[in-house]
Amino acid sequence: MTTYAVLAEKPDMARKLVTGLGGKKTAHNQEGYIEVQESPYLTGRILVTWAIGHLIEMAPFDEYDSKLKKWDMATLPFLPTKYKMQVRSGVGKQYQNVKRVFREANQIIIATDPDREGENIAYLILDQTGDRDKVTKRLWVNSLLPKAVQDGFRHLRDAGETYNYYKESHSRQIGDWLVGMNMSRYYTLRAEEAGLSGTVYSAGRVQTPVMVLIVKNRLAREHFVPVPFWTITGKTEKNGEPVVFRCPTHFESREAVDAFIAKNQLISLYVGTISAVQKEHKIKQSPKLLNLAAVTSMANAQWGYTGDEVLKIVQALYDADYVTYPRTEEEVISVEEFDGLTKHLADYQALLGTAIATPQTTPRKRYVGDYKAHPALMPTAKLPDLGTLSENEANIYRTILRQVVMMFAADYEYDQTTVTIAIGDQKLAAMGRVVTEPGWRVLAGQTEPESGEGTALPEFTEGERVPLTIETTRGETKPPKPYTPGTLGGKGSVMEKLNLGTAATRAAIIKTLVDRDYIKLIKKGYEPTEKAEVMYALVQHSLLGSPEMTAKWEDFLAGIERGEKDPAVFIAGIRQFVSQEIGKAQTITLPEKLVKQAAAQDSFGECPKCHQGQITKGKKGYYCTNKDCDFIVWREMAHKVLPIAAIRKLIAGQITDKISGFKSKSGKSFSARVKLADYKTTFVFDKAKKGRN
Repeated sequence: MTTYAVLAEKPDMARKLVTGLGGKKTAHNQEGYIEVQESPYLTGRILVTWAIGHLIEMAPFDEYDSKLKKWDMATLPFLPTKYKMQVRSGVGKQYQNVKRVFREANQIIIATDPDREGENIAYLILDQTGDRDKVTKRLWVNSLLPKAVQDGFRHLRDAGETYNYYKESHSRQIGDWLVGMNMSRYYTLRAEEAGLSGTVYSAGRVQTPVMVLIVKNRLAREHFVPVPFWTITGKTEKNGEPVVFRCPTHFESREAVDAFIAKNQLISLYVGTISAVQKEHKIKQSPKLLNLAAVTSMANAQWGYTGDEVLKIVQALYDADYVTYPRTEEEVISVEEFDGLTKHLADYQALLGTAIATPQTTPRKRYVGDYKAHPALMPTAKLPDLGTLSENEANIYRTILRQVVMMFAADYEYDQTTVTIAIGDQKLAAMGRVVTEPGWRVLAGQTEPESGEGTALPEFTEGERVPLTIETTRGETKPPKPYTPGTLGGKGSVMEKLNLGTAATRAAIIKTLVDRDYIKLIKKGYEPTEKAEVMYALVQHSLLGSPEMTAKWEDFLAGIERGEKDPAVFIAGIRQFVSQEIGKAQTITLPEKLVKQAAAQDSFGECPKCHQGQITKGKKGYYCTNKDCDFIVWREMAHKVLPIAAIRKLIAGQITDKISGFKSKSGKSFSARVKLADYKTTFVFDKAKKGRN
């Protein structure tokens, strides 16, 4: 009899897979697996086990050689030819459970998250246990509802079909490790040479170029010099209605606009001739379906959510079976998925409190087509009670649901009239727009008219003479705006345009920069810290800070995923890059003012325990300078590096804001506030509220 081991990524996912498999279940949660017998979808004995996220991680330098524990320039670069992996701290028991289940199995089905990282998690475990040869099939589903799971088990993919996702993700992991471990030590030691000690200047293959973008953004704003320009308008009135003709050209100087006015004799009341009257009926389909980046942009613009917050919210909705897989880059769904949404359209409309008189139920290519891995975000057949969701979850769920329902609504239609007056080499135009069918815009809540909308122009004819009052207006170019969570990592963002990271990783990259005190969100925009300015001074002449270099690496990784590029070539290129960067061995001189500012930033005030020493930052924690005082706040708590802002609050005797990303001994993630009790950090949990948080 065949014994199958089904590897899920998390315990909750495993339970949902068991529900979908049906058959007889024997609970063995305490042993790290659940046994299923007589399932209609797999013939034989089935053991469903689970990881707890990453069970396996890359070992640190000192696991290769104890001498590497000390940070020393003489040991850099460290570029091993074979990479050591280790069981992550705190999850050893579950690793042994998985290993035991694998030993009993004849065949292993990978059922981790259907993405690059899920593939990597699975194969790292398989390599550690030595059971890779038992892998035969891959479960690839976009929903964990029973029907979706059952369809997935009916149509299991061959493991080889998704193997390139592992090759890409593992190559990324090794590349990030080589760059991060080596360059973080390198720049930290360079900073110490310049007079800054006690602070780790972490570097990353993607995080550092993103940090550089934010620093350059502030520098551009600080050094911005507005440039004046002039525009021309011609105002008239017809049948008692005011009409404004606008020239789109920006004249670069007062002299240029004056010369144009003089050349064309634009006296105070100029009589122009209508050169063209264009009337068009326009139709606009509803916006495309949402991917993760688009949801991030919308949520940031409307509610100020960060990318990390959006990802966690969508992930929670997915875990509750309310939406499909969150880490998607696509904006289309399949014909089958469209048909499934059509069946539940009435329920979706009822939940939104809206109604579409005549739904468009024929698939259109704007929304329906082929996709690579995952469809656009959409609701599942399971509808939530919105009252039981947190406010954030309800906001995001409605956003995803509304975007899908708009696909079935009537198109937005309007009549647009453009009247043009040619003057010399310029054209002045007036535009009017009259809505004939509001369509999907009603569902979108877009009641405000668009540019020119609702302004029906009076009737003009070609050759008609029109008296114009000519006016010139002076304007100035505006400085660039600070990057927001949406413009930094959302749809059409600078990270997307420069190919920095992926839709699934951008939020984590930005959060890493916040947690490592390189950037902070002030009002709605990201600003660099003094630490970021130091790091920028260290890397500004290095390719590590170049978005172009990182984009080339991302292109190569995408080629690995497509099966077109060799992982060995990517790793060799990373090794060469690290060797060359460290091989320059230059002394980096930091401006004295910057060193003083950074040193002041690392000052945390008087010790709250002895009131004699000052709190200073070390590599592992925050210490009192009084040798007779044992006060310390460790940098890391429950596998989470505490943000600088939290450290300052603790030293000041305050409770921190809620911090996410802590992990229990079982590996489960949780959020909590932190305070000092008897000068030791302790968690503070909010009281339970109605619904999920």
